[in-house]
Amino acid sequence: MTDPSSLTTAIDNASKVASTPLFSTVIDKITGFKISQWAAEGEIRKKLIHDEYEKAKENGIIGIQYIENLRHTTNLINTAVKSSKYIDPNKSNEIKMDNDFFWNTIEHAKTISNEEMQELVAKIIAGEYNQPGAYTMSTLQIVKMLGKKELELLEIICSLCVNRFQIPKDIFSLPESIKPILNRLGVHYGTLQELQTLGLFLPNEMTNNMENTEKKNFTLTYYNKKIQFKPINEANPKFSVPSYYSLSNTGKQIVEHLNCKYIEDYYIWLTMNYKIANYEKVEN
Repeated sequence: MTDPSSLTTAIDNASKVASTPLFSTVIDKITGFKISQWAAEGEIRKKLIHDEYEKAKENGIIGIQYIENLRHTTNLINTAVKSSKYIDPNKSNEIKMDNDFFWNTIEHAKTISNEEMQELVAKIIAGEYNQPGAYTMSTLQIVKMLGKKELELLEIICSLCVNRFQIPKDIFSLPESIKPILNRLGVHYGTLQELQTLGLFLPNEMTNNMENTEKKNFTLTYYNKKIQFKPINEANPKFSVPSYYSLSNTGKQIVEHLNCKYIEDYYIWLTMNYKIANYEKVEN
């Protein structure tokens, strides 16, 4: 439940980073007071917030609006504090008023109380602040649909991505060999479909058909691991990468802010099961 202490605690935390560009150029203007002055005026403002809150509880619809605004301000400040860790301190930046993505994301931050979601939105705000135009409105629309559960699913399933943004189709079509890993992670084909519906993965499987007239090796990457394949059919320079499901552009942007983890037994599975027609694995 939102109460005066949640807001004052948020401002106490914010006062420690109030000199960072995001606060001086954006948050102070939205809240209507300089958070950098909180240390000097804190006790007076705390009492004022507490008194206004007590009045609001007895003041019908206007009081409800006040309490809702208190909740929104608390969420925004908490998110901004998290965002301050990622703001380029050397970049003094006045965000333009026509940057719809930035200002709409700021508005969305007011509605988020969950810590994990605040952290994601904080990173996105910082990314757009540091480099205006880095994100599109479609990214924000998808972020608005995400909750803690969906974010956790994305983080888990992207631990299976190879070449950064691709999940081999064989993960779901060769279930027996990889079933223990999928069961441990708690993911299945339905997980992928759910994330496809949200627009985080493209809706259809893909493959890459490529020419290799120079007979170069093909390298599959999984985190810092590399699996190399060499051509064995000298007469055919063409080859096809096994089918995969790719993250969408928005999915790629979001997953960059998550903590997907390397899985050793999955890497071993890849070395044994990832195959390319007319190519063989190069043994280390």
